Amino acid sequence: MRLFWVCLVAVIIVIGLYVAIHRILINRATIMLRNRAQQTTDDAVNISLQKLLSWDQTLNSQLVADVWGKGVLAFEYHFDRKQASTQLDPDQLMAALGDYANRHDLKPAQPGKPVFVVTDWWEYEGILHIDVAYLLNESTMEYVSDLKRLDHHDKH
Repeated sequence: MRLFWVCLVAVIIVIGLYVAIHRILINRATIMLRNRAQQTTDDAVNISLQKLLSWDQTLNSQLVADVWGKGVLAFEYHFDRKQASTQLDPDQLMAALGDYANRHDLKPAQPGKPVFVVTDWWEYEGILHIDVAYLLNESTMEYVSDLKRLDHHDKH
């Protein structure tokens, strides 16, 4: 009987270690993917804005809230709108991001979809906020799809 309990405790410990190590490795891989995607998106947004606005500023992004899921590659940028020498709209930025993706041979997770999508655009107290998603994985594509459904629902 004692051998049974020893074996049971050993199996529980092994399962617990496996789950802990697996979780650590998955989280590490997710963080590495997000960091690479954030750097790529930062480069794309900064080069696109420098081209569109004729400025030499560099913006750093913040991750869009984790409530959408751990694998969502969506980043927020903000700057004082007065710093822009010309008017800017989401379509112009989307076109510039598409050009950047083409020049750098970036591919979306799903053929026929854009690599980058401007998912939100708003101004508050003179500060322009722009959210950009990098469609590199399924989680981000679902996030963009959910936002489109929410936007479509709000219009009806």
